[in-house]
Amino acid sequence: MRKNVLDILIITLTFSCSFSIKTKNKFELSKDEKEIINSFLENELASATYRYRVNNNIVVIEKTISKKQVLHDYLSLLRNYKESLIDSVQVIKMNYELEKEPQYYWKTTDFIIEKLQTQSLEDFKKTIKTEEYFNLPQRIIFHLSVPLIINDKEAIVSFMSGSGDTGFTSINSGIILMTKNKDEKWIFKRFLGSVYY
Repeated sequence: MRKNVLDILIITLTFSCSFSIKTKNKFELSKDEKEIINSFLENELASATYRYRVNNNIVVIEKTISKKQVLHDYLSLLRNYKESLIDSVQVIKMNYELEKEPQYYWKTTDFIIEKLQTQSLEDFKKTIKTEEYFNLPQRIIFHLSVPLIINDKEAIVSFMSGSGDTGFTSINSGIILMTKNKDEKWIFKRFLGSVYY
């Protein structure tokens, strides 16, 4: 089971890059994108899922899940919902626009969590291959998408999290709907499902 989850993570990390130009940070995140991802992480880490891991280091894989992959995964989950956040015209337009979107690589400055670090995909794979993770502090590893903003009030984020204690053991994954509240702050609205189960 652990090997299957690790295989899925590595395939996803590799696949998420295949749609994009592989150059580092050709663009910067918007204020909204930073607020969304930080609000999502705060909410996720505050959940009961991580209650026994509050002192763990947080590591984010630098290479993001592409927005095109997030859109594809969201559309594959639609059978569970009566209506979509995105209509068919938007899907066509977004697909076209996302073809040209460069790959984004997370930086520690994108996050407000103090103990958070970023790690390259290559270094992450190396820690598993060489079993270096046995000598590292306890870690929660996140693979995150840049938020896919649908309109002024709604955005979706895709993520996978795992424990670094054994290389990578799955903790949680899914696509999350974030929304702007009446105070114009981005907050968690609901879990939409996961394609990684």
